[in-house]
Amino acid sequence: MASNIVLESDADGEGSQQGGVQSVDRALAVLEILARDGDAGVSEIAEEMGIHKSTVSRLLGSLVTREIVHQNSERGKYQLGFGILRLASSIPGRLSLVREARPVLESLAEEFKETVNLAVLRSNYAVNVDQAMGPSTLATYDWVGSLTPLHATSSGKVLLAALAADERERILEETGLPARTQRTITDRDKLEKQLIDVAHDGYAVVLEEFEIGLN
Repeated sequence: MASNIVLESDADGEGSQQGGVQSVDRALAVLEILARDGDAGVSEIAEEMGIHKSTVSRLLGSLVTREIVHQNSERGKYQLGFGILRLASSIPGRLSLVREARPVLESLAEEFKETVNLAVLRSNYAVNVDQAMGPSTLATYDWVGSLTPLHATSSGKVLLAALAADERERILEETGLPARTQRTITDRDKLEKQLIDVAHDGYAVVLEEFEIGLN
């Protein structure tokens, strides 16, 4: 009898561990969906993951509590939150980069009267790690902590253009070229030709490829 109780207790512990690992896997899957799509609702996430909406709601609730995910009050959808950057910024090299680049960002924002972002390549996305706000009333969005697609943003294209061909090939194979707007470049050959110009010129330009009205 005692042995049965011990064995049952061990089984429960193992089941609890497996359940915990499953929850972690699902939470990471949610983050990957939000990173890929920019934002998503409970139903969309549940359908893609093949799990019940109530499970997704619980996962999102935990992530929101820790500020890893943020709910857009206007659209009701979820997107990655500032907590992502807090975790990423624990990397010493990145902290040094932000500190060293800060005067440059502020100088550019003052000179060109626009918001200036500092982005790095992380997990196949351009991660905005710092921002200097310009005086324009239109440029008030806080991009810090945002993960943006490489093929649809100017910072992303600069990062892609600087990569070795095989590394760029790997990333684009993994991420694909999903359309964020009707102007997003989704043709691989067309993107590669543009990246040649980006590498030559030292800068990239996007016209409503990531978001309508954003250039």
